[in-house]
Amino acid sequence: MNNDEAYRKTVSTDGVCYTGDLGYKDEMGLHFSGRSKLVIKPKGYQVHPGQIENHFLNLKEKIGAAGAVGHEHEVFTEGVVLFVEKKPGADLSREELDEHAKGIAAYMRPTHYVVLEAGSFPLNRVAKTDYVQLKERAKDEIARLRESGGWDKA
Repeated sequence: MNNDEAYRKTVSTDGVCYTGDLGYKDEMGLHFSGRSKLVIKPKGYQVHPGQIENHFLNLKEKIGAAGAVGHEHEVFTEGVVLFVEKKPGADLSREELDEHAKGIAAYMRPTHYVVLEAGSFPLNRVAKTDYVQLKERAKDEIARLRESGGWDKA
């Protein structure tokens, strides 16, 4: 309360309140598409996780949930780590994910995939993707990959 600095960062001089939510408006109304604080910056581009997640969720018969996070990468500034939850009984390979990734811009393509079993995708208390937990899990994955020399290669 009564925090002038926080107010100036949130409300513009013309009275617009910046919440950090991203979206767009079309003939169907307003659509929420992500949070500005979750931006991943691979190869100098700004990518919102939802752009990557929605592309992979098109594999509807195999993937039930997807979550993309960035992680420090020596060559790309940030690499994309994509967590996907398989649907029960589905088979899903790295090769299949790589092939599907060819349908999005090269800079948006995941550097690493983590395939989770059905029912194990991390959700927060309001049943949305828990990006904090995904970032922590990505950190552990990347540490393991760096030990084997498989993360910071171009």
